[in-house]
Amino acid sequence: MALENLRIETLSDREFLLAVVDHLQEDGWADSLDVAKAFGFSDRKIPAQRFRWLAVYGALEREHERDEHGNLRHFRDGRVRYTQRWRLTELGTAVAHATLRKPEWKALGRLGDPQLLMVTRWLSERSRGDTGMAKLVQREWRYGHHARRNGGPPS
Repeated sequence: MALENLRIETLSDREFLLAVVDHLQEDGWADSLDVAKAFGFSDRKIPAQRFRWLAVYGALEREHERDEHGNLRHFRDGRVRYTQRWRLTELGTAVAHATLRKPEWKALGRLGDPQLLMVTRWLSERSRGDTGMAKLVQREWRYGHHARRNGGPPS
C-alpha cells in the first residue's frame, strides 16, 4: 500500500503496529526500512516520527546498539546509541491484536442512540489522561473521524 504520508488521519496506530508485526525478524525486531517500504517509502524519514511517537506512548521500543560483548554503546556525550530496529511492547502487542468477539460486536450494534451517547461518555472518561493506552484511544478516535473507512466490524 503506497501512501503519501503517515499522519494519524491516513493510517491508524493499530495498522502501523500490524505492519511492524508483519516485518518482525526471527529475533523479534523489525527494521524500520522494511516497514517504510511496506508503505511505499524509499527511506526511514517519513515513518520515523510514527515510530518515535508510538515509543513515547509505550507501544514500541527501539533496539539499543551493543558492542561485540553485548555492552550498550554510547555517544561521547553519554547518550545511548540505537539501531534502526523496533519491536512491540506488551501495550503495542495488545493494541495490534485487539479484537471484539462476535457477541460483543452484536451487543454494540443493538445500542440505540441514547445508549450510544452513554457509551461515548463512558469511553471519553476511560480515555482521559496521559497513559499510553489513553493516548492511543484518543488517537484511534481521531483516526476514526478523519480517515476513509477501510471496512467495519466482522459480519
